[in-house]
Amino acid sequence: MRLLFVVMDDPSGLEGSIRAAHAFHYAVSLAKAGHEVKVYLDGPGVKIPVSESPYRGLRPAFEEVLKNNLLLGACGYCASPPHLNLRERLRGFRLIGDEEHHYAFEDLVAQATR
Repeated sequence: MRLLFVVMDDPSGLEGSIRAAHAFHYAVSLAKAGHEVKVYLDGPGVKIPVSESPYRGLRPAFEEVLKNNLLLGACGYCASPPHLNLRERLRGFRLIGDEEHHYAFEDLVAQATR
């Protein structure tokens, strides 16, 4: 089975951090079980690689996603200066889309399932 997890939770809040960590745990677990899995950070979720979280489990869960090569990328539109302005801080992460264009979701799914 091919799966795409879209994580849109803000890591600055406890509830969002816990939701994101669970999505990361599920993605890793499913990948280890043989499924084709990718994770995409969108909206406030693009803050996860560069922000502190009140939930200590978020960072290790995200690191497992990275270690298992499951991160498809982060939304370049959301990370751009007119929005969350994190583009510079996200160097080293694949940004999909730019500050003019939010990437089409159907294209993202096609990219994740190739």
